[in-house]
Amino acid sequence: MECEMSAVSLKDVSFQYPGHAQWILKDLSFELEQHKVLAIIGKSGCGKSTLIRLIAGLLNPTQGRIDIHSSHKIGVVFQDPRLLPWKTVFENVALPIRQQSPANQHKVVREVLDLVGLSHTENYYPSELSGGMAQRAALARALVQAPDILLMDEPFGALDAITRAQIQMDFETIQQRKKMTVVLITHEVNEAIRLADSVMVLANSQVVDKLEINLPHPRAVTDMHVVQYAAKVLNLLTHS
Repeated sequence: MECEMSAVSLKDVSFQYPGHAQWILKDLSFELEQHKVLAIIGKSGCGKSTLIRLIAGLLNPTQGRIDIHSSHKIGVVFQDPRLLPWKTVFENVALPIRQQSPANQHKVVREVLDLVGLSHTENYYPSELSGGMAQRAALARALVQAPDILLMDEPFGALDAITRAQIQMDFETIQQRKKMTVVLITHEVNEAIRLADSVMVLANSQVVDKLEINLPHPRAVTDMHVVQYAAKVLNLLTHS
């Protein structure tokens, strides 16, 4: 029954780097509900990025287990877009599906570029893109393989406030259309409340609390209910 409801399940997961005594994460147990957005927030060094790398399979837990539905494909977006500078936007986005036929690559890549608002940039090189455009290209590269699970490690953290607000709005629209299971790592409380269905607070290598955000999308950060949820999260962060 658990697999029918959960895209990812963590049971007593702990992690420490080999040769180090410090636990980066300790005894984490939670489930990612399918088609929902989970925001993970916490102070620097609390293990947020390590957790997302564990779910992505880039690291193995020292203890415990992580179960992912066998049919689920995973896409990852990091804070650094990590675009190959010698390839065009089209070629960068097409990398995850390069084994497909050229005709299908063109069809799918152009669809996702249009989805993220980059339909006019397919022949640009990364050096010709603004920070916001580069991050949109990274998001398109993750979406091109139609992932069931999207892992996002502070994807908007390096953007200016105006660009960040616009791409947040666009992401809300994309998520409402695609209905992916999303893990969003962020240090911005308002971003977490605006985008997520639930917010998990990490501190001292453990889960402090998890709040369900029972508000309809789209959300405005100035909405009274959003402000109230943000205050709850800030209180948890302050006292953890």
